[in-house]
Amino acid sequence: MRRILKYARKHWKLYLTSAIFTFFGIFFAALGPQYIQKIIDTCIVGGRGDLFFSLAIPLLAAYIIAGVANYIQEYSSDCISSAMQRSFREETFRSVMAQDQYFFHDNNPGELMSRTKQDIENIGFSCGFIFMFFSYIVIHLIYMSYCMLRLSPKGALPALVIMPVIGLLAILSEPKGVRLSEKKSDDIAAMNQSATETLSGIRTVKAFGREHEESARFDRSHRAYNRHFLKLDYLWANWISPMEALGRIMLFASVLFCGLQVINGSMTLGELSAITVYTAELSWPMMEIGWILSEFASARASLKKISVIVDSEPVIKDGPKHLEKQTGDLEFDHVTLLGNNGGKILDDVSFHLRSGKTLGIMGATGSGKSTIANLAMRFIDPSSGSVRTDGVDLRELDIESARCGKAIVTQDIFLFSDTITANLDKGRKGLLSRDLIVRSATDAAAHDFISKLSDGYNTVIGEKGVGLSGGQKQRVSIARAFASQRPLLIFDDATSALDMETEKKVQKAIAGHANRTMMIIAHRISAVRDADEIIILDHGRIVERGNHESLMALKGNYYRTFVSQYPDKEVN
Repeated sequence: MRRILKYARKHWKLYLTSAIFTFFGIFFAALGPQYIQKIIDTCIVGGRGDLFFSLAIPLLAAYIIAGVANYIQEYSSDCISSAMQRSFREETFRSVMAQDQYFFHDNNPGELMSRTKQDIENIGFSCGFIFMFFSYIVIHLIYMSYCMLRLSPKGALPALVIMPVIGLLAILSEPKGVRLSEKKSDDIAAMNQSATETLSGIRTVKAFGREHEESARFDRSHRAYNRHFLKLDYLWANWISPMEALGRIMLFASVLFCGLQVINGSMTLGELSAITVYTAELSWPMMEIGWILSEFASARASLKKISVIVDSEPVIKDGPKHLEKQTGDLEFDHVTLLGNNGGKILDDVSFHLRSGKTLGIMGATGSGKSTIANLAMRFIDPSSGSVRTDGVDLRELDIESARCGKAIVTQDIFLFSDTITANLDKGRKGLLSRDLIVRSATDAAAHDFISKLSDGYNTVIGEKGVGLSGGQKQRVSIARAFASQRPLLIFDDATSALDMETEKKVQKAIAGHANRTMMIIAHRISAVRDADEIIILDHGRIVERGNHESLMALKGNYYRTFVSQYPDKEVN
């Protein structure tokens, strides 16, 4: 609720505008029955036809003013909904961007998309249009009841007896509506996740003939959503129908009761007409209460889901220090990382990658190579030991400082749905020169194929690089790292999708950046053999270290890998 009030204060002018025109609309709408009474009693029953237009024109004016006021009130309420959605969506997205990878293990993209779209729309709609409509109804009921009581206390009796019953039914229906709305919200998230995963991996789905299975999985989540949707509709139908019936009974009882008084001579025909109009003005808002409460219930459920995201605290937090200039110096000091099951992913790993030097890292799958890259980027923190850049523990630095001195190229390439130039410029935020773009692409052996595209560097590529081959995407990613001009480059199996000839070109280009500090993680010896130091990992521990010649002389893991990759090459 505090979050809603914070944003409501931010948009107080819209709320005030809507409130002002709410009062105007209700006040002038309430004048209508009074003029109707006077027209009937004075002009029709009393025979004063000469006064008809002098009463009819103000009646018309009152309804026109009420209509204009209601239009402005509804428009401003819609503006509130839009503004509140924008505020919630911006805060939620900023919160998601501030999270670390631990958060994304527990929250999948489909669910987050559902929260930032459907749930925020529910909240914004209820905070804007529904809240102001509810306020309108409350003020409308109070003022119309006052006008009717002032006109005829007896005539107001049926409405005053039945209205509390309708209100009680509306209140009793709300708790179960909240529970079902929460389930429906979860079902929408599950359905979106199913669709997101299937569409993102459509090539894999088709390659393995999984179309039927994935369609069935989506159908299951959709049926769950449909089941709770129907239960919610059934709930409101069971409660709203009696409320609507009571509203009509209230109108019937008022006409019957007041009609008998007209027959008995204790009420004029004009008063009967005015009471009937006032009762109708009271009955339709009572019929809307059920719908309003259902929207509030949906918004409450959505607010719970959004609050979980916004209030989540990232495990990786800013440190107190900011490091402006970095040299790329990186040190692992007795680093150990434990897994969720308590096992050691890395075990007492130490090395010092000095500025301008190159470190090669090799090891079997699962030995901890990519974990070292993640620790270097501070995507995760070590369980013990420390990771330092330029002598400062990464945990003491703010997130920007911990990462801005490094550019990483991973095996899992992500390119944005944008031009190639824009993709290369991601690390420089619009400051990249044309010459540097071309030079970086050339170094990554990407310039030739980019030049042959329809619009060259201005070619828009699809999401995740759709339209480019795996090797082309990898070369663009390497070019992006070069273009960032960050002092430490981390290549995590970055040439795995390249053919041997292209790999040699890229490795030659990488070697040409000798002024940079580089960490090269690879399975191929060709990628690391020229490194100043090579470390070999096995089950999270460093089992061998040295340069190419010294490791070959050991006749250990590195030597055996070399022999398996170069069986035709004679070694001593």
